[in-house]
Amino acid sequence: MTVSTTRERILTEAMRLFGEKGYEATTVAEIEAAAGLTPGSGGLYRHFRSKADLLTAGVLQQIRAVTDLIATVDDPEPLHQRPLRERLAILAEAGFRRLDAKRDLNRILHRRDLVAFPALLEALRDEDLRRVYQSVTHWFEAEAGEDAPKRDWQAIAAVLVGAIAHYWLLRDAIGGHPDNVDEDRYQVVWVEIGLLLLSKQEASDGQSDQ
Repeated sequence: MTVSTTRERILTEAMRLFGEKGYEATTVAEIEAAAGLTPGSGGLYRHFRSKADLLTAGVLQQIRAVTDLIATVDDPEPLHQRPLRERLAILAEAGFRRLDAKRDLNRILHRRDLVAFPALLEALRDEDLRRVYQSVTHWFEAEAGEDAPKRDWQAIAAVLVGAIAHYWLLRDAIGGHPDNVDEDRYQVVWVEIGLLLLSKQEASDGQSDQ
């Protein structure tokens, strides 16, 4: 059993509260209470210089945490022998689990609390989000192979990654999809779209070669 340190508890509870209530609305005393410290005692300042310093530490920790999605797309060899449909399903599942793992960061971003912290926004964009989009782009390019019809895999990755993120955000914000499409059904269709895009047929340009 892993025993968390006081600093870790403060980070965890602060990020949860920032995600749930917003950065400005969360007080130091609330963070201390949630972390098991005496509210208003100043115990937080033994580990962090300020609330802003705490936010910075929490955001950077979540940005730099390696997730299953990155591991899957950066090292696809362990999945190489599995059918393409299964590989796509694993990719989609890893995308959802990545969002779950970074729930607090996603909520903080959605609340636009990082607008006041441009350096953190830049780190999020360059070290986390861009890496995800580029890795998924390269994964699809590798799956398609050199002989496949040319497609805009960068834009395709943007659409497919965005589709998973949009579904996750809706579920997190309102408790589910507004038209009751559950995650399993959504993932099945996501995989079907991926299969169509990776087919050896020419990309549709409104013309038929037949």
